[in-house]
Amino acid sequence: MEINNANRASQVRLAYAFVPALVALTVVSVYITNLSNSWLWIVVGAAILAVYVAVVMTLGNNFVIIYVGPDKIIVRYKALWPIRTENNSIEIDSNEFAGYELSKTRFRTNLTLYKNTPGGVAKYPNVCVNLLDGEQIEKIKRAFAILETIKKKSN
Repeated sequence: MEINNANRASQVRLAYAFVPALVALTVVSVYITNLSNSWLWIVVGAAILAVYVAVVMTLGNNFVIIYVGPDKIIVRYKALWPIRTENNSIEIDSNEFAGYELSKTRFRTNLTLYKNTPGGVAKYPNVCVNLLDGEQIEKIKRAFAILETIKKKSN
C-alpha cells in the first residue's frame, strides 16, 4: 500500500510562494502610488508576512509518500516551506517494526513510527500528515493493522 499527497502538496507549495509575493507587491504598489514618506505600509506588510510565516511554521505541512509492505515500511517526506528544505526518509524492516502512533494536536496530525533495536524501542521523529485526507489516514491505519496481524501470526 502506498499513499502519496503530491497533488495537494504542490497546491500548498504554490500558495506558500504566491502569498508572500502578493503581499510584498501590494505593499510596494501602495507605497509607490501613495508617494508618501510614511513607513506605515512597510510596517503593515512586514507584520502580515510575520503572521503568515508563523502560521506556515505552525502547520508544518509536508509532502509525504508512505509505503507499507510485507517486507518494509518507507516514509519519505519533505517540508513544503518555500525556502530550500531537506528530503527526509524513514525505512524500517517489517520484522523490526514496533508500532506507530497517529497523534492529533490543535493544528497538526503527526505520524510517529517505532522500531525494535537491540537497546530497546527507538522512536523516529514525528512526520506531519496534515495534507492527507480522512480516507488516506484510514488506509494507513488498515495497512499497519494488517502488518501487525501478519507479525503476530509469524511469531
